[in-house]
Amino acid sequence: FERRETLRTKHDQGFTKLLLVPFGMSLDTLRETFKQLLLKYKKDNPTFNLDTHEPLWAWSDYQGADIEDSPNLVYYSQSFMEDGHGGKTKTQILKEQAKGQWTPAFAGVVGEKGLGTPGWTVHLLQPSNPDSQDTEAPMGFASIPRKGQGTPQGDFIPRLPLEAGISPIEYFSILQNAQEDEDSPYHGETGMTPEDWITAFMIHLTETGKPLDDVWNPTNKECISYLTGAFFRFSIIVPCVSWLRDDRRASISGLDPHAQAGDIGLRSSVMI
Repeated sequence: FERRETLRTKHDQGFTKLLLVPFGMSLDTLRETFKQLLLKYKKDNPTFNLDTHEPLWAWSDYQGADIEDSPNLVYYSQSFMEDGHGGKTKTQILKEQAKGQWTPAFAGVVGEKGLGTPGWTVHLLQPSNPDSQDTEAPMGFASIPRKGQGTPQGDFIPRLPLEAGISPIEYFSILQNAQEDEDSPYHGETGMTPEDWITAFMIHLTETGKPLDDVWNPTNKECISYLTGAFFRFSIIVPCVSWLRDDRRASISGLDPHAQAGDIGLRSSVMI
């Protein structure tokens, strides 16, 4: 019942766009899928401004980061530390999913048998067209607002979007504290993973014809996105991602957990 009430509140706050993520796919394979989709989209839409020689730039540490014997990338941690982070590797999560033993702690249903779909994660996010929900389907995903540009949503518990300008560790703390506070407007939310963002970008481009997180868009209404649902435990780096308009490519890189800038923010999701 508590979970149903949480989802009702999140729906009221605009979390109406469903995202199905093939989490079990290796990140290397998913990046190649992303690259091929960008190239196909360019072929079908010649005016799309894409560097066909390098449509996707990725920091070298992403290579094999989720699948090696001692993978660098861990998910859903409780802190950004090499030891005692409380997160899990992809292999650990997939094994627990297969046994019906894994769901994220913030869902409030950890360890309940039979929950979840092995190899997949399911999310709700805010769409790019929140004001048209009564007349059309949710399209794409909402951009991350810069400081002072966010618009509150929700009647039950009004929620001001998480605006750009603070560090990954501060966003992480906000979401972590909200898990214990049912009255927090961010209760039930978590940071995204690289798998989530790549999948969301492909859907957003297909549905809207626009790249996600187009930070150099002259409107100055989009941002680079931190992905606090995962981090590189050996280097203590948080993934950050965007579309680089001038370079005509997507970028998957990383920053220190304490880094902050006015054009870098966080998009959260509700896992179901």
